[in-house]
Amino acid sequence: MKILLVEPGYNNKYPPLGLMKISYFHKFIKGDLVRFVKGELPIDVLANEWDRIYITTLFTFEWAETIKAINAAQSLIQDNARIIVGGIAATLMPEKIFSETGIRPVCGLLNTPGKIGIAGDEIIEDLIPDYDMLNDISAQYVYPYSDAYFMSATKGCGMKCGFCAVQTLEPDYIQYINLRERIKLIKERFGEKRDLLLMDNNVLRSRAFDQIIDDIIASGFQRGATYINPKSGKTVRRYVDFNQGLDANLLIRYPEKARRLSEIALRPARIAFDHIEDKEQYERAIRLCAEYGINDLSNYILYNCDAFSGKGKKYLADRPRDLYERMRFTFDLKNELNAGRRNEDRVRAFSFPMRYIPLSDTERGYIGEEWTAKQLRAVQCMLIPTQGKGVGNESFFTTDFGTDAEEFEKNLLMPERYIAARGTFSTGGRGRKNETEVQAKARREQWLINQDLIAEWHRLFVLLGSEQEEFIANISDNKFTSKKFLALASSLQAKLYLHYLSIPRILMLLGEIGKGTDQESTLREYFNNEFPLLYKTLLRYLVSAPVQNGEYVKNFATFFKDKGVVDLLGLMFAQNIMNTAIVKQWAKANQKSKFIDLDLNCISQIFELCQQDESQPNASTSNIFSAIKQKDNELLKTILSSMQDSAIEF
Repeated sequence: MKILLVEPGYNNKYPPLGLMKISYFHKFIKGDLVRFVKGELPIDVLANEWDRIYITTLFTFEWAETIKAINAAQSLIQDNARIIVGGIAATLMPEKIFSETGIRPVCGLLNTPGKIGIAGDEIIEDLIPDYDMLNDISAQYVYPYSDAYFMSATKGCGMKCGFCAVQTLEPDYIQYINLRERIKLIKERFGEKRDLLLMDNNVLRSRAFDQIIDDIIASGFQRGATYINPKSGKTVRRYVDFNQGLDANLLIRYPEKARRLSEIALRPARIAFDHIEDKEQYERAIRLCAEYGINDLSNYILYNCDAFSGKGKKYLADRPRDLYERMRFTFDLKNELNAGRRNEDRVRAFSFPMRYIPLSDTERGYIGEEWTAKQLRAVQCMLIPTQGKGVGNESFFTTDFGTDAEEFEKNLLMPERYIAARGTFSTGGRGRKNETEVQAKARREQWLINQDLIAEWHRLFVLLGSEQEEFIANISDNKFTSKKFLALASSLQAKLYLHYLSIPRILMLLGEIGKGTDQESTLREYFNNEFPLLYKTLLRYLVSAPVQNGEYVKNFATFFKDKGVVDLLGLMFAQNIMNTAIVKQWAKANQKSKFIDLDLNCISQIFELCQQDESQPNASTSNIFSAIKQKDNELLKTILSSMQDSAIEF
């Protein structure tokens, strides 16, 4: 048969283990022709006929990509019975898959007969994965983690936490799966792999835990194990990673298991810190690991989670400050453990905040009971610099999140672009090796401007006083519009709200402010006297934007009148960026809706001649700008005529 394996086009770190086992089944047991693709179907795949198509699914919030992949498969095969959909999302939401595609998905593990309707399919879960199939997409997509043995030593969990999908995906706990034999088979057929990545959901629960550790050691993953890279010839350290985490409760209940974990090349030991109420258990587990020399640690920190039951107790919904305090506690505990330790024995710990999304959600937008859309987006912005690698640097943490929970909660309320602009100015670093002095100077100037903007936000926010609660409610949905601005209760809130609007949106707002209103006078006072830096920001945007919106210029000129246009042109002179194209666009907008009695067409021609010959003898820059300030169109025409004559003589 001709078999097509499809992984939807979402980004993911690890290869699709289920498809890899299906590939092994068809390729090495059934002798079929197997092709693996990810995302868009290549032309040669579209041109072929396929006997069967298997589609994996991952998280439910990748629903759009998943349905897109299924629809693409249905364009190749009309018979839904020959399209097999499985994986996490398919198992969690089978009825929704069926209602949208007409395909009944395969739920759970492929560990019982008849799941895919082929003789022998009851053995698929027990097979090793086909690593060779990844070569089919190597030119298109490389998984960040691929040079590893991917497997499980157990299945299931048993804790039945309300937020977790494992009780549905792997409802039965399996105590032991022979790692040693599977690693041997993979090595023989596909070559040796560097690391060992174990997908166990609760390995510490296993009564065969000692046997699992013995298998890991016998397979070459003892503490300090190394591996010779076949491409470079370099010797590197090997790592064992129980990727789904270790249960702190079980670790402290059975401390002997911590000692046994110290015998393998474990890095990192992932210990979940799902709730602030688990603080005592988390601390004891970390101390236990450090006692046995397990010094590379990380934690999963669930946030945005509602109240839930699990581990035999009930948990309250988590709050933003709970996220901060769990991360802060990890740093404090790490510092205490490292006191007096030699550098090579120091404990290293990373926190991985993970946003909770309900198991039935098909998008990422869920907002927990104690959170707002604004706060969640702010956390996302704070985590961008980590690039998914976790928060392990304390200096970064205090700068990015705050020095305490109160500052963190305040930082969550800042405008998104201000959150990203905080921190000290960096003179070097990655991506700046070839930076020129001019570029560095411009970057520093922008950094200084950003610091002034941030300081102004803080000033206004403090001044809100008793209005803070009302203002926070206005920004909680993270949607910032002119309509909401116009409905604000006070001039102070209006000034602060301006900082949440993008520059284009502010320029549109200027055209919606009623003449003679309190809002107009508030903005004039704020732009002209109280905080002129924001006015200068509008000027810089209009002068430098490659694509000019006539409505923006009209609104700006109408609101700030002649002074605004003169300031725009003056900024061009000051920065020596007499952009003819931009002024022509302003002239075009002025023809449609007269907003200034100034011959912008004439000015654009003068600018063009200035660009052609910077040493024009018949008109100095000061004369041109003087005529602009006086709005003397006749003088401008005279200057243009003189410049044209000079150009002809030349």
